[in-house]
Amino acid sequence: MMRWEKLLSIAEMERIKVNEVRSIQLTNKRICFARLSDGFYALDDKCPHAQGSLGEGKCDNEENVICPSHRYKYDIKTGKGKQGDYVNAYPVELREDGLYIGLMKKWWQIF
Repeated sequence: MMRWEKLLSIAEMERIKVNEVRSIQLTNKRICFARLSDGFYALDDKCPHAQGSLGEGKCDNEENVICPSHRYKYDIKTGKGKQGDYVNAYPVELREDGLYIGLMKKWWQIF
């Protein structure tokens, strides 16, 4: 089951440029998100290699977010790393009042 948490308001979304990467702290998770020409995408913020913040990195022309620590690249749409590892990618949904991210509920949150 999925729980949806608001990531950005409409006004905040409008201030983000195409190919811009940022990070945001949700209730109990840090998320890296980026705006591409076809929409917004979200990943875990922490690089599995050196624990760097992906949201402090850059987005290249091939839709990869580049970790600022050691330049590892992750596909912003899938989370797949060019070096064979990965970070979790999350679904995002545009709603009337902003952008939401879908996070899996823990088993104890289902009941």
